[in-house]
Amino acid sequence: MKIIEKYILEDVKMPIIFGISLFTFIFLIEIIVSLMENIIVKGISLLDVLRILSFYLPPILSQTIPMGVFLGIMITFAKFTSTSEATAMSSIGMSLRDILKPIVKLSVLITIFVFFLQESIIPRSFSKLEELTIKIAYENPVFQLKERILIDEVDQYSLYIDKIDRKTNEASNVLIFQKDDKNSFPTILLGKKAYWKNINMILEDSKFYTFNPDGMLKVEGEFKQKKIPLSSYFQDINIDVKDIEAMGIGTLIKNLKDKTNEEKIPYLVEINRKIAIPLSIIVLSILGVLLSIGHHRSGKGASFGISLIVIFTYIVFLNVGMVMANKGVVSPYVGVWLPNIILFGGTILLYKKKAGGAK
Repeated sequence: MKIIEKYILEDVKMPIIFGISLFTFIFLIEIIVSLMENIIVKGISLLDVLRILSFYLPPILSQTIPMGVFLGIMITFAKFTSTSEATAMSSIGMSLRDILKPIVKLSVLITIFVFFLQESIIPRSFSKLEELTIKIAYENPVFQLKERILIDEVDQYSLYIDKIDRKTNEASNVLIFQKDDKNSFPTILLGKKAYWKNINMILEDSKFYTFNPDGMLKVEGEFKQKKIPLSSYFQDINIDVKDIEAMGIGTLIKNLKDKTNEEKIPYLVEINRKIAIPLSIIVLSILGVLLSIGHHRSGKGASFGISLIVIFTYIVFLNVGMVMANKGVVSPYVGVWLPNIILFGGTILLYKKKAGGAK
């Protein structure tokens, strides 16, 4: 039996890797398109883009591993059925429980890995992603600055840029208000052209205007070059990731303290989600075997289609439940765990039917 168990595990390995890779690529497509725009338009280096992708990968894997495992198992056992290997296993005395045993062991190991991913790797990935984003912004301020928007977060300065040439990283028609605590009227700087050096904007061939406390023009002049520091603007840059998603279960539980019942809801939803999704791997693995194994001769295409329907249904139910829980319509426990309960109930019924039919 151990030889057959080893054979099953060897055979299921590549389909699972294929399934995880497929779903991960689908999730990454939107990020890749956005990053390609940053390479072409904003001048971000390819190395930094690859590093960004590597930091996005762990949180994506925590969602795609259950899907990939389910698809991989369905493909493998559909093959066993179509080649009559499943029938041969039954003929040498292997029960359905015996066939499921190596799959359950594998799914438990993968579940433990996903918990480790969520608790250890993902928080570090988000932290590294934030550090890298700030580094890119410091090295290439154009990455963050936008056209025709007044930026008021820079110490002593308010900044307006009419146009930025993304190829040369040069700005044109720059308007800057230099604030002065002693005067309610700022000094106005007008620049036809500007470029960046480190985290400083360098204005060239520009004009300046200063005013009296009563608002009358005091001094008007021109200068060859002026440096405008932007360091304070980039200190508060954050990536577009919810802080709650970057936390491990332990950190989320600690953050529940001193919060109102309403404030606790998103934390409870996230805690339950981080437990429910990894545990779904075990149920999905068993269900994948039960849906594929039998005396029919369905091909990989049918298995692929069935797996997509099951996964899509599970994701829809889970997301709807989470939205309802976050809005307080249902409790976080009901909203998150109901899809798992339905999945578990369906798997039990199918197991009893298959096990009874095998007798």
